[in-house]
Amino acid sequence: MKKDDRGTDEWDFSASPQQYDKNEKPSQNSDVETMKEKFAKLLLGEDITGGTKGVSAALALSNAITNLGASVFGELWKLEPLPEERKSKWQREMNWLLSPTNYMVELVPAKQNGVNGRIMEIMTPKARSDIHMNLPALQKLDCMLLETLDSMVDTEFWYAEVGSRAEGRSRSAGQSTRWWLPSPRVPTVGLSEKERKRLLHHGKLLYQVFKAAKSINENVLLEMPVPNEIKDALPKCGKASLGIELYKILTAESLPAEDMIGCLNLKSEHEALEVINRLETAKLAWKEKITEQESGKSPVRTSWSFVKDPISELDKVESLVNKAEILLLLLKTKYPNLPQSFLDVTKVQYGKDVGHSILEAYSRTLANLSFRILSRIGDILQEDVVSNPNSPVAISHLIGARIPGISDSPMLDRVRHSLIHQLNGVDGKSRVSHDTDASDIETQFSEAKISSSVNATPSRSRVWCIGREACHSVSAQNSP
Repeated sequence: MKKDDRGTDEWDFSASPQQYDKNEKPSQNSDVETMKEKFAKLLLGEDITGGTKGVSAALALSNAITNLGASVFGELWKLEPLPEERKSKWQREMNWLLSPTNYMVELVPAKQNGVNGRIMEIMTPKARSDIHMNLPALQKLDCMLLETLDSMVDTEFWYAEVGSRAEGRSRSAGQSTRWWLPSPRVPTVGLSEKERKRLLHHGKLLYQVFKAAKSINENVLLEMPVPNEIKDALPKCGKASLGIELYKILTAESLPAEDMIGCLNLKSEHEALEVINRLETAKLAWKEKITEQESGKSPVRTSWSFVKDPISELDKVESLVNKAEILLLLLKTKYPNLPQSFLDVTKVQYGKDVGHSILEAYSRTLANLSFRILSRIGDILQEDVVSNPNSPVAISHLIGARIPGISDSPMLDRVRHSLIHQLNGVDGKSRVSHDTDASDIETQFSEAKISSSVNATPSRSRVWCIGREACHSVSAQNSP
């Protein structure tokens, strides 16, 4: 009755969506429409038909963060500030994708006084601890990376779009294979001392960011369970997963862990990733065996009970697990930017925990971005060395270093490993605070485990491989 008294025109005006849209700014309308599209795809599980083929919310969010990072940053072939449009897109859409974390809580017991004076135990909501600790740290790292890119103005280096082949310059084989990409250029006399120090300072800071993001990513992956479907499909025997040669190396008593990598004779990142996959599957099988024996679920072998001591067998399995973990750490230290291993990919693919998926994807994206920026710094310092062989960088900073981009260059035998390796060496010799931000990152993430050389180029692809013999279903062996 009140509506009829006030008149239909006034009510139609206030409820009309067309009139509301006319009063809004065009930019706000476009943002709202983009947000609607993003969340519609997330709710549909990336299945635009709205059928039953949609993925879980955790995987949809993980893919959305990964795809956003790829579309905004790409391979980042130039050290220059991000265009304002792409930068605002990254910040705006990341805020959308991170918004579910604002409502993630965990219930903790608490005591409350009742009306009649009795004390009752109730469950109260509390901010989820892993989100509360890791997400602000990742957002801080995000800001530091964007600030680093924004600072790349008024530089002494520039980029030639046509590549080195058009200029007819003799370059290393590594760079001639990508002649169509932007090629860094420096003055004929090389970079000034001020510019070199500035680049090295950024390199040190970025390396701390890289280690921190990697540390968070590894810790989150450790918290994510291996899917039961994958556990059932993998061999139950660690020896079958490793293969004969790798098993001999791992069981050699007189071989130190540091010498195992040399015995592996790895020639490519693909081979290193295959060894990591074998070690992780074997370690998983051995840990399952230890758990079964400790819980009494392991079948008793009556025929061997008078020969084999079950305690000594358990000690042998634990020793193999420790050796495998040490070798895995050494491999991931030597190749810190490898694609994700098979087990890590399956954890992300089958994961149901939305919080874990957001933290994993965000930290992985930031780690890849920091590595790409480090690689571009390495390209510029390499160009400085080529232009001026007497550069202080070549003499004092990069001796024995393998810079991304010239790792296969025969031009300079003294420049062999990555800028990251040298930065880590400098960081290891003296941890005196070279800058407030860098020291804060080092203090906050002192548990980071990545601390050595890099000879890999960044990759967004998720590649995994397991040896053929490790995929076959094998009966349990006498040896672990």
